[in-house]
Amino acid sequence: MKDQNILPIVLVYLVIINVVAFLVFGLDKWRARHSKWRISEATLLALAVVGGSVGAWLGMSVWHHKTLHKKFKYGIPLILAAQLALLLLTSCKTKQTIEPSVPVEAQRMEAEHSPDVFLVMYDEQVGKAPLLEAVKEYKCEVKYDYRLMNGMALRKPADKTLEATMQLFRRVKGVIAVEYDHIYRLTDPVRPKLEVK
Repeated sequence: MKDQNILPIVLVYLVIINVVAFLVFGLDKWRARHSKWRISEATLLALAVVGGSVGAWLGMSVWHHKTLHKKFKYGIPLILAAQLALLLLTSCKTKQTIEPSVPVEAQRMEAEHSPDVFLVMYDEQVGKAPLLEAVKEYKCEVKYDYRLMNGMALRKPADKTLEATMQLFRRVKGVIAVEYDHIYRLTDPVRPKLEVK
């Protein structure tokens, strides 16, 4: 998901959590006045920590609730300040650009890959049934089923080339990516591929 697509979701979340925090502070104040079961201080502070610090601070001010308790009097503004600092730090953009010292295409050519295993990612909506049907029809072997990522590692048939097999699987319904199974050895020396200009 791109940053611009997630921003409205984050804003809606923050509005909701702050309204909830504000109302929970008011509810706890009402319950305190009427000798009812109270909302724990840990819950009130947790609402501030998960993004409702503005609502908690406003709830304290409007409802005159928990204003004399040190952990709220100093804690809520401290949480709010920490959240604002985090927001500022994460929203800053650097002016430096990172340029690859070797073109990306050349890096892909350099990478070693398995001679007979390749990776296939499929669309969750379509499911893996068409992919499994193609595996059976083409006589491939499922080496690993990545259930959390909607993908599989497949071994090509012995009588087919890797490129031809990968090309065939690119045309299978629901397949969104077919890639080489790259080999990375932990014992190989690290070679930086990027330079900061």
